[in-house]
Order: sequence, then structure tokens, then C-alpha cells
Amino acid sequence: VSLHQTLWFKIAAVFVLFLGLTFFYKTNIAITETTANGAQSTFTLPDNSSIVLNSGSEVEYNKWTWDQNRALQLSGEAYFKVAKGKKFEVNTNLGTVTVLGTQFNVKARKNRFDVTCYEGRVKVNYQNQEIIITKGKRVSFENGLLIAIPDTMVLQPEWTSGELAFVNENLIAIIAELERQFDCNIEYKGAATSQLFTGTLPAKNLDDALQILASTYHLKSKKESDHKITLELLDVEK
Repeated sequence: VSLHQTLWFKIAAVFVLFLGLTFFYKTNIAITETTANGAQSTFTLPDNSSIVLNSGSEVEYNKWTWDQNRALQLSGEAYFKVAKGKKFEVNTNLGTVTVLGTQFNVKARKNRFDVTCYEGRVKVNYQNQEIIITKGKRVSFENGLLIAIPDTMVLQPEWTSGELAFVNENLIAIIAELERQFDCNIEYKGAATSQLFTGTLPAKNLDDALQILASTYHLKSKKESDHKITLELLDVEK
């Protein structure tokens, strides 16, 4: 083999290696979108579906194979406006939501899984259960059990317009959500409570949100620093 042929063999081998690495990258490397605590972000998927990502959340998907596999992984909460077309799938560590050209919200925090449909219909798979919900309907699971949740009349998630809505939510989960929304640390100094909260809290004013929470649960809030608050249970006998 001549030196000229050897050189061309090497060039061809490098080119083939380059093509292989490019293919591997496009088929295996995921795009990750994240939001820090106290922030929200909006981005568009390759098919022009849009996602609004709530505080302390993450979405992962493959941009290069999106046309063949319209699926993504969600950790946290997001509002989806899905372009009409093929099946769209949202996977979480708690359950899966499958839709076709619709608007919906998915929230997967610790052991609670909430899905709300604002347009069209979505199929929710949670453990061995499959539920289809339509516009205005929502479904929630916590600790493996289905929670009774009323219908909603709102046109999009309250958190996208400055309010935090809770339905049959426990105090610890609400405190964790406030920490994410306001990028702060809230220490709860009190006994566990079974009292559940249904209502809204302002997402732009921490003092007002804490005041409502304190009034509901008979707590006293104390600001230790710019980013640390303590919530103590009031002695109601005094």
C-alpha cells in the first residue's frame, strides 16, 4: 500500500469516527432546562410546543430525536402548551402523562403527583391506574392513594400569574413550595399537623403569604435574616 493510500485510509477512518461520535451525541445527549428557586423560565421544544417551568424544576429531553420520540422527563412542576401532532409524553418519577395537542400542568413533588387539564384531554398513568381527564378536570395522588380534587374554572395554572394554589395540601409541602418560590429557608418549629390547606397564597409577596399561613395554622413567623424565616406554633392556652 502506498503512502498516499495509507493517508487516505487514515482520513477516511477519522471521518467515520467523526460521523459515529456525531450520531452518538445526537441520539444520547439530552438537553436539560432548569430553573433555580425563586425563578421561572419559558422555552420552546423542537415542535414549537412551549413549556413554562416553575421554580426549582427541571426538564430533560433529546432535541435531535424529538420527531421520533416526543417524550421528556420532568422533575418538579411545568405548564405545557402542546403543538398539535403526534403523541406527547411527560415522564416523572411518580407517573406519566400522555397527550395530543393540549394544555396541561404537571406537578411531581416528593410523594405527590398532580395533573390538571386546561384544554383537550390527557391520559394519566400512576402505578397501576390509568385515568383520562378533560378540560377543567384534575387528578391528584399522594402516597399511592387517589385524592378527591374538585374541578377548576381557571384557564391556566395560578402560579403563572402570581398566585400559588393548593388543594388539600399539608403544611410541610406548602412550606417547601414557599422556599422554592422565594428562594429562602423556612424552619418550622412545631408539631406535625393533619390539617390540610385549600386556597391561594401570593407568589410575589412572602410576608403576605406567611401571614395567611400563620393565621391558618396559628403560627408566629420571625425573620431571622434576608433568606431565613422561622415558623413557631403559638401557645393558644396563653
